[in-house]
Amino acid sequence: MNKRLLTRYRIARRIAIVLAAAPLFQLSQCQTGVNQVLATSLNNTPATVFQVLLNIALAPIQLLLFGNTGFGGTGTGSGSGF
Repeated sequence: MNKRLLTRYRIARRIAIVLAAAPLFQLSQCQTGVNQVLATSLNNTPATVFQVLLNIALAPIQLLLFGNTGFGGTGTGSGSGF
């Protein structure tokens, strides 16, 4: 074998190894996982936004009822609620 043919053989062997190992990377599986996480996040977004807005709207009432103890916490001082 001459040097040029030996070099081509080595390159072809490296390419063959990479192509044989390509299914092991499972890039499509990673994409499926990312899609599932994004879909779950998007599905939960309306409920999360509603919960945040509800907490903001109810904050003044909670301050009046529970004082400054951390919204439903068990304070030992005055204004601890009922």
